[in-house]
Amino acid sequence: MNRYITTLLILMLSITVYGQRGPRFFMKGPQELPSELVEELQFDDTEKKKVNKAFMKFQEDVMTMIMLAREEGEVDRDEMKKESDKLKLKHLEKVKDLLDDQKYEQYKTFVLMEMREQQQYILELKLKLTPDQKDKYDAITTSSKATFTQLREQFEGDREGMREAMQKVQKQQMMMLSSVLTEEQMSIYKESMQQRRGRRQ
Repeated sequence: MNRYITTLLILMLSITVYGQRGPRFFMKGPQELPSELVEELQFDDTEKKKVNKAFMKFQEDVMTMIMLAREEGEVDRDEMKKESDKLKLKHLEKVKDLLDDQKYEQYKTFVLMEMREQQQYILELKLKLTPDQKDKYDAITTSSKATFTQLREQFEGDREGMREAMQKVQKQQMMMLSSVLTEEQMSIYKESMQQRRGRRQ
């Protein structure tokens, strides 16, 4: 009982601190399924309601796990990932009977993605790329990702040098994307990038 009360107090404190320190410190709280994902998987109202409830419970479990780990001292990232993966599998077991096989496999693929991959996937759904755009978009983003990896290795220990080099690559990437995407799509893309930067601050 005491452990439950302590966990609850820590969770409440973390949400308060979140308001002061921003999203990088802690997620805002359980979020509903992205509407783009619901639309892509063609969930009906019943599926959406039930899976969304399970999805939010899964996020609560992850938040509680993080808070308990912090309460116990230094956080072991590898151990946290293992625990998070266990919670993902537990969540998927809960929703397996709520969806047909095809929807379940698509949903499972999304849940098992890393957070950055999920963000990229949802962004692509928002952009509603044509097949031709998708090919060009993938080529540009894959090339940029490889360049970012090289820069991290090249400028290891030189944060300022790496930041300047990455800004140049990002600017070039935006120019290339602007020749592939429509104005509306570019607006969606830029807004998504700003939101990501906001979460990291």
